[in-house]
Amino acid sequence: MRILTNQFSNNSSRSTSSTSSEDSHKQPADRWMGYILAIVAAFSYLTAGLMLGWSNGAFQRFGSDTRLLHLSEGWRFSLAATPALLIAVIALVMHRFYYWIGTKAFLLTGSLLAVGSMCLEAFARSFWWLSAARILAGISTGLTFTLVPPYVEEFSIVKQTFMGDLLAACFPIGVLLRFAADWLLPMEFNAWASLCWAVLPACCFVGVLLLPESARFLCATDRLSEAASVLKRTNALQPGDLQQDVFLQSTLSRWQQPNPGLLEAVRNQGNLTQLVPLLTLFTFQAFVGVLPMLFYLTNLLELAGSERPSRQTVTLMALFVCATVFTRKAARCPHLHRPLLAASSLLIAGAMFTLGWHIHLLRIRSSTEPDQQDWSLLTFSLVFAAYAIGFHRQPQLLLQSEVREENLFGLRTLAVAICWGSVYIAVRLLPFLLRTIGAGWLLWNTSLVALFAALFVYLAVPRSDGFAHKTLPTTMRCSSTSSSSSSTSATPPKEKSWSTVQISPDHFTTALPEKTETV
Repeated sequence: MRILTNQFSNNSSRSTSSTSSEDSHKQPADRWMGYILAIVAAFSYLTAGLMLGWSNGAFQRFGSDTRLLHLSEGWRFSLAATPALLIAVIALVMHRFYYWIGTKAFLLTGSLLAVGSMCLEAFARSFWWLSAARILAGISTGLTFTLVPPYVEEFSIVKQTFMGDLLAACFPIGVLLRFAADWLLPMEFNAWASLCWAVLPACCFVGVLLLPESARFLCATDRLSEAASVLKRTNALQPGDLQQDVFLQSTLSRWQQPNPGLLEAVRNQGNLTQLVPLLTLFTFQAFVGVLPMLFYLTNLLELAGSERPSRQTVTLMALFVCATVFTRKAARCPHLHRPLLAASSLLIAGAMFTLGWHIHLLRIRSSTEPDQQDWSLLTFSLVFAAYAIGFHRQPQLLLQSEVREENLFGLRTLAVAICWGSVYIAVRLLPFLLRTIGAGWLLWNTSLVALFAALFVYLAVPRSDGFAHKTLPTTMRCSSTSSSSSSTSATPPKEKSWSTVQISPDHFTTALPEKTETV
């Protein structure tokens, strides 16, 4: 027994020394991969904010450029709203063809389309060329919003809380950069600024080339040996560690299951009384007003009597970024999701009502009198700060915490389509409503929508206690043919399967104690 224990201690010391040497070799590579992933994710969301904030300053450029005077108001509003529609459509189309193309190919395509969009924005001088630029911007942004969050979640070498905060802050930072460039730069330099913005998606393209393919996509297409090697790199798994081997095998076997389609994910989730309110929150995310305002913010500030609208747009977006950053810890607390949503809805409702009344009084006094006391800036600041605290992140966090993992990709895609489809409707309706009922009545109606959103959060959104999470009885059909009909129709032909992965999770739980008893 003494000889056996000595041999065992020698072997364990050799294994620990070998693993420590492997750790010293692998840590720099893992660290650099984490840095590249953070840069790619941040730059992709910055690019999305830059492209969606284009229309706010473009209307002023249209008025000063004699080559664009022939653009009617309908064409200008169509250019502003086109990316929102494309984001919703591309999210649905991407989910249909995802298992034929993959994450890496889609992200590379989105980066190239973003470069093309910014180049067209710089040099386009007609409606059709600008339409092409906006279409490319919508496709690229739709791919970013749908694929970057699940791709980031596969990497455990980076802190997921940090990456969530980074993505939440980078989108408004991109809008802020676009607004600041429109305010600070002269009109003749805007084309060169668009070319400079194209550096960000170009860096994203290079970074995606250095990153591995999604392990989930490789599992879905039965390339399990490649998926195992990718998981070892993205999760810093060491060979020979029993617990990490169990984690690797169980993850691969779980991701190898047939992936549900959009409607199947809704059915498999089961409890529609819990799921429908969560998806409805993404409609309120658009109709409480802040996302559609980003497309016309300068014009809305002019209607509110502001004499420095371009400067105030930069102030509002800087406040948006600061509120997102400083409330990041409260936004991640599970017990504060519903209170933050309800409180932000009430704040938005009160600020919108006050702003509508201010505009009404301003129109009664004089249609040309500027706002000397900056009431419009104060009320808009309350609206943007409340939105950043509540609706900017809470619907996504609620959906991620309440939905099962196998349904999360499909339901998250559906949520993106619902949100940006609603944004498109709001952006298209906003000019029509301003002409028909006026800015004051429009803001009063928006305050009623925000009040209804607060009531909806209290009555329909499930609480975080155990009683609210009792699911309805459902039948899980993971292995049946009927449940995988839509997913298998969208899946390419399978390659050679890796037989060592076909192990049930029960085998792992029974195998671990036997190993320890033998030792």
